[in-house]
Amino acid sequence: MAELGLNEHHQNEVINYMRFARSKRGLRLKTVDSCFQDLKESRLVDETFTIDEVSEVLSGLQAVVHSEVESELINTAYTNVLLLRQLFSQAEKWYLKLQTDISELENRELLEQVAEFEKAEFTSSTKKPIIDIIKPKLAPLNEGGTAELLNKVMLPSFGGTGPLFHPPCLTALEWRH
Repeated sequence: MAELGLNEHHQNEVINYMRFARSKRGLRLKTVDSCFQDLKESRLVDETFTIDEVSEVLSGLQAVVHSEVESELINTAYTNVLLLRQLFSQAEKWYLKLQTDISELENRELLEQVAEFEKAEFTSSTKKPIIDIIKPKLAPLNEGGTAELLNKVMLPSFGGTGPLFHPPCLTALEWRH
């Protein structure tokens, strides 16, 4: 199975995003197909056309398809900004500053790796179920889930003993068995 080098939870998040993106892509492709179908049904009623008529029909089709594709590209960019906003907001709650490498976005090798991952995830019949859907999730940090997160995730990873200084609030915390 193709891997992206992420932990299971993050890989499942990527799969969910890819599922969303595939759905949106499918809807837009249907819209473009319908542009062509509408043209066939409404404008191609004569058996012969002059060069000017064909040129006019193609220009109209080009304008419609251009508008649809541009709209989808804009929507995709905005969707990606919202996704980054979610990730950065979560990181900021822990006083983290994430960095991106824009040059990696056009790396052919990495893009091919993502394409292989998508193909493996969405075309195989032996896909494993996404466990994250049924796993209980921690409460959001702004609703009092900080202590629960520290007890369940962070402190055990530090050996679970002794005080742990939490930079955002500068308090000593102890993990109790």
